[in-house]
Parts: sequence; C-alpha cells; structure tokens
Amino acid sequence: MESDYLPSSECDTESIESIHQGLIENLSEDEICDITTDVLEQIEMYMTNEIISISSPNFYKNMIDYVSGSVFENWLALELCEETDDDYHEIVEFVEQQVDYYLDFSNIPKRARGYSNDLETFSNFQIINQKIMHLQSIPQPVQKTKEWYDFRYGLISASNLWKVFGSEAQRNSLIVEKCQPVNTNDFTRFSVDTPMHWGNKYEPVTVMIYEHMFNSRVGEFGCIQHPKYPFIGASPDGINVESTNQLYGRMLEIKNIVNRDITGIPKEEYWVQTQIQMEVCDLDECDFMETRFLEYSTVDAFYQDVERDYRGVILHFIERDLKVNSMPIYKYMPVDVSLDKETIDEWIKSVRDECRSQNLVLFNTLYWYLAEYSCVLIERNRFWFQSAVPKIEELWRIIERERIEGYEHRMVKKKVSVSMNTDLSNSYVINNMPLQNSICLVKLE
Repeated sequence: MESDYLPSSECDTESIESIHQGLIENLSEDEICDITTDVLEQIEMYMTNEIISISSPNFYKNMIDYVSGSVFENWLALELCEETDDDYHEIVEFVEQQVDYYLDFSNIPKRARGYSNDLETFSNFQIINQKIMHLQSIPQPVQKTKEWYDFRYGLISASNLWKVFGSEAQRNSLIVEKCQPVNTNDFTRFSVDTPMHWGNKYEPVTVMIYEHMFNSRVGEFGCIQHPKYPFIGASPDGINVESTNQLYGRMLEIKNIVNRDITGIPKEEYWVQTQIQMEVCDLDECDFMETRFLEYSTVDAFYQDVERDYRGVILHFIERDLKVNSMPIYKYMPVDVSLDKETIDEWIKSVRDECRSQNLVLFNTLYWYLAEYSCVLIERNRFWFQSAVPKIEELWRIIERERIEGYEHRMVKKKVSVSMNTDLSNSYVINNMPLQNSICLVKLE
C-alpha cells in the first residue's frame, strides 16, 4: 500500500524502539514491522471512513478504542496476548503511539494543536494579500435593513451549521428556524444578563488582548457568503490584517466562557464553526481563543490587584432618551493604558465628556480582569468539508421545500402559561409572549 504516512518495508527504527514492550519484546523486527504496518493501515482506514466525525472532541479516543479492540481480537486469535486488562492496556498504548506517528506525517491536519512561540511565516504573502483584499471588497448590506434580513434568511450561518450533523431534534430546530418568516423582534430583543450578551460585551476586550499578545491587528469582515455554496455563510470574529505580522491572514474565533471549564479542546459546534468560516473565506488557519473574564466587586479591589496580566475598564453608556430594547453602548479602555488611578480617571472623564455630546449617559463602570484563557490553532480540514457538504446541501434542500410545503410537523409545541393573581385587581400575568409598546424607566444620577 503506497502512502506517505505508512512506514517503508524497512520500517522506522525510532518507531520500533518506542514499542518494545512486554507483549512484543520477543518478536522479530520483521514481525514488529508487519504489526506496525497493519495498525497504521487500520488507522488510515478509520480516518478515511470516519472523517466526518473528526469534529467530535472524542474522535481520536474513539479511533484508538476501535483500532485497539480490533488488534486485541486479532492478537488473541493468534495467541500473541492473553485476555487480561494489562495486555489490552498495553495494546492501547501501542496504538496511541502509532496514532501520534501517523498524525505527524498525515496530510490530514490534527483537529487542533497547542500554540507555539515558534510561529510559522505565511506561506505566500501575495496569495494571502489577494484573499484579504477580496474579502474586504465584498459589499455588506446595512444591518437591520430588509436587504440584511433577506441575506441572512437565504443561508445557514457557520454558528448554527453544526446542527446539520446533530440529533434529529437539533436538525428539526434548524429547519424550523430557517423556514419561519423573519421576526425582526428576535434581532432587537435582548438581556444584558444572558451568557450571549456577556460574550458579545467582552469580545472587543479579547480582541485587544489578542492583538497585544501577538503584536497584530484584527479586522472585521461582516457576514460572508460561500462563493460556491450560497446557502452557507459565516461571520468571523476577525482576521489578522497586519501584513507585516506572521499571523497575516489567520482567522480569529472567540468564545468568552461564563459557566464551563476551559480545556483547550474546541467543542464540536465551535470546531465546525471555524471550519465553515475558513472554507467560506478560503483561509487555512484559525486561532481559537477562549477566555474567562470576571468583574471586580469594588473599585478598590481593582486597584489592589497587581497580579493580573490583563485587567481594565468598560464604560456602559445608554441613550438619554432611552427606548425599549435600546442597545447598551460600551467604551473600552485600551489594554496599554497605565493602570494607575489618575490615568484611568482621566480616560474615564475624556470618554464621558465625548459621549455626553452624543446624548449618552454613563450608566455603569465595570472593572474586569482576565481570569484564564486558551488559544489553540485549528487548521482547515478540506477532507472533512468534502464529506460535510452533501449533508449540508441535503438539509438546505429540505428547508427550501418545506418553506413551500410546510414545516409545522417539526415544531416543538410550547404551552403559553397564564398565571392569575389572587388580589382584588383581578389582573393576569401571561408568560412567553413578546413585549410590544413597552417602556423602560431608569433613574439616572
């Protein structure tokens, strides 16, 4: 079998030396080569047949379990091992070594890899530069206009596309979402207490920290449509646009975590999202950065904390003529501003004076710090996308058909609950209904 990532007939000396363990230490070198080749062929077959599943964080573990089980059964039949936990675990270790060896030489990129200070330079500046210029030239519809709503209605965004490969309930949810007429209220209704809003609020902070860490500059590109598959779209958090930096052309995807652990292993939906974004933009690398920000309970705690590498200030402004569903306006102190009280007070006063002229009122001052973060590199996996496209296209055809024929059979029926007060007012409270013509009263100092 010809392969760039299977050993030659003479086998690999380093690989042989690394697998001399109890079960095979008495085997000849030729026998070890045969066993190694067999395992690598099984790994390659699994990678080829199950590439669509590499989106799962458990992909490599599942592959190791599958190959180890197959090898264990074969070795039992050949009386090369005994049916004991020790022998099985030794085979698992052997297979793990071969998986590492395979991945080092395979043209299928690893699912993600840890960040290294030894950055590789961009392979071809001219090609990357042309791609960036093309992306910057793509016209963007003005947000919240009819054109903007129609544009987004006509595609599946990268952030939701993982549902294509999920459970039946998740697929149904996506189909219903894309079949329902656009409800503009969904784009204006929000709460500052949701994890989504928290993530959006701290996204600019993460960008500033990333730019500071890597001495780069991140640009925004809006929502981009796939040039070949118009039903696929993506809105990357940013792309490195500093042409003199080694990260030029590398995408950035940000997740600001609220209530889960940061492991450095991208969740399945996030891995799918980054792959779709790279395919849409025709770029080959994406830095996946997860951060956890916390806020100080007092101003004194902020100034007393001198241990944090990254901490800062966010000013929360609101419009003086506040309307329902008015979006908060945040102003972010640059991360390179000196953290002494005098300098920060001067910055706050300057921004406050500027915003006052824009009829904005300072509602709150937030003092934050970066509690933890992870940054891993996800490389474009063309093999996965080739396997995924037919499934995406199939679901989009269902959406197009059921927009005409009906999609109601996929909907989850929700009950509207009515709660009756027992006081003399005989008033009612109805939950799960959209608010209309509401007012919001805020007392400003």
